Amino acid sequence: MGGELALSTRPKAKEARPTTSKVFVNGKEVKFTAFNIGGNNYFKLRDVAKVINFGVAYDGKTNTISIDTSTVYTE
Repeated sequence: MGGELALSTRPKAKEARPTTSKVFVNGKEVKFTAFNIGGNNYFKLRDVAKVINFGVAYDGKTNTISIDTSTVYTE
């Protein structure tokens, strides 16, 4: 599998539908706003970070996202 983030030489619009997949964390179902696009589920990183409790930061200067599992989630 994989390749869902590869750039296409001929991009085309794809339909995003709310996912019907269930997500469980520590045996409990967690509700996310998530979408299925082309058979792949997409979640907001901050939503996942909040539930699992890890740090996420965005650097606008370098246009990068950092994930730090040694820190806790902050809004």
